[in-house]
Amino acid sequence: MAFCCLCENNVDAWVPHPARAQRSPFMVLMGTVGSDLAVYGCPHCGCNDRDRHLWMYMAAAGLPEQLAGKRILHLAPEASLEPRLLACQPAEYVRGDLFPARADIRRVDAEAIDFEDGRFDLIIANHLLEHVRHPERALAEFARCLAPGGVLIAQTPYAPALKHTFELATPPSEDFATIYYGQVDHVRLFGGDIGALFNAAGLTGSLVPHAQMLGDFDPLDFGCNGREPFFAFSKPVAELEVA
Repeated sequence: MAFCCLCENNVDAWVPHPARAQRSPFMVLMGTVGSDLAVYGCPHCGCNDRDRHLWMYMAAAGLPEQLAGKRILHLAPEASLEPRLLACQPAEYVRGDLFPARADIRRVDAEAIDFEDGRFDLIIANHLLEHVRHPERALAEFARCLAPGGVLIAQTPYAPALKHTFELATPPSEDFATIYYGQVDHVRLFGGDIGALFNAAGLTGSLVPHAQMLGDFDPLDFGCNGREPFFAFSKPVAELEVA
């Protein structure tokens, strides 16, 4: 019996993504890691596989128990995750988006975040970097806004078979983006160098495989993509200078 970790209901069958059959052949050939469209939706709460996997990773890392009294910036906030994060009793929970869809979501440009240095203990930017024009600027802003020891979680689709990120020098056409980036509003396909981009922004960490974090959890039973790693990076705590 499958189980949704967000609504905590047993699931007879996951709901496939309606566009599953229309996935770009190029994305298939490249072995792109992202959403698993076959186990996409929960029939009870409507959350998707990326939401479930993210919460499972956070729980396995012990993050929910550490968030009481902390400050969270949640960009492009997933509605299914908001109640879970609020239940952790953070001191501040800011929802942000470049194009806010609700009154309680603040306008935040990931490439120019209007908050002071070191404001947040956790920044969640799930499936955002494939949309921004300059991901290096966004990562630099995330690093700036994190407090020392703070954590950035920023899942994004990528193709491990690519040695380097695949991106045009100019904005792609809709047809090009759909075929080569997998979605009309994506502006790149990250490659095997994705972890180095985080490290170049001054963040430590790596892509942690599902089997290492969640080895006891069958991806099909919990409706997630077992090939998607956990993108967990942190801002180093500066060492005290010795007089």
